[in-house]
Amino acid sequence: PIPLKLLELLMRQSPRVVPRREMERRIWGDTRPDSDALRAHISVLRAAVDRPFDTALIRTVHGIGYQLVSPDEVPD
Repeated sequence: PIPLKLLELLMRQSPRVVPRREMERRIWGDTRPDSDALRAHISVLRAAVDRPFDTALIRTVHGIGYQLVSPDEVPD
């Protein structure tokens, strides 16, 4: 499943911000998905990783990409 692949990618690259294009290339290769595919899969991932808990670990860095942060890096 793509959300699990995205989680693995974010975990391996943490705490680095992973650019959107890099994520698309690693998941879909040279065949770029439609413009909302990555966003939709990130939403599914957030539903599992962030929404059930008080602390969101997946951070959107607008205009760049996504980042997985540790709970101690999240502001109160």
